[in-house]
Amino acid sequence: MSAYVRLMLAAVAVVGVPVAVSGQEGTPPRKESPAKRTCESNTEIGSRLNRVRTCRTKAEREAMKIEARRTVDRIQALKVTFGK
Repeated sequence: MSAYVRLMLAAVAVVGVPVAVSGQEGTPPRKESPAKRTCESNTEIGSRLNRVRTCRTKAEREAMKIEARRTVDRIQALKVTFGK
């Protein structure tokens, strides 16, 4: 066995033992408030410099995601094949 593999196994054993003994996997994930606004910056297609910043709540992002999925499903359901 190479020294690197032995070192990695030792590191996993050292890190894994306290978790197995305590029964916890660290701190619980933080719950984000649905009313909290978060912003993201997206590069505009075709531009290297121009960025578009959008700020929305988590609920607004989920609603947009659901609406986009519904639109895709609707378009795919109406798919028409030509030439047959």
